Amino acid sequence: MVVPDPNPTVNTHTVAFGSFGFFSSVVNNGLTRRPPLSGLHRHAIAFVIGAALGYYYRQFERRHWAERDWYIEDYVQRHPQSFPEPEKKKMGSILHPWGPVK
Repeated sequence: MVVPDPNPTVNTHTVAFGSFGFFSSVVNNGLTRRPPLSGLHRHAIAFVIGAALGYYYRQFERRHWAERDWYIEDYVQRHPQSFPEPEKKKMGSILHPWGPVK
């Protein structure tokens, strides 16, 4: 089961891809010897296109990992003999004895 994002339209992917679109437009202006922020409508369009690509990439990524987890859980449920329950250990038996160094 996939836990839904609390705010699916604004996440790291939309911001990163949108920023990449914005700054690629700024670099394009620099390479064509225009002022960096001239043509703000192109910057806005590049940001929106980048954010949309980031949104759909995030959806694809979440579906990919959810499908992968489903396959793994299904395999573990179908082959329980390959995945025995681990024995329970107490922290005292795992950690080495400790003494302060003076």
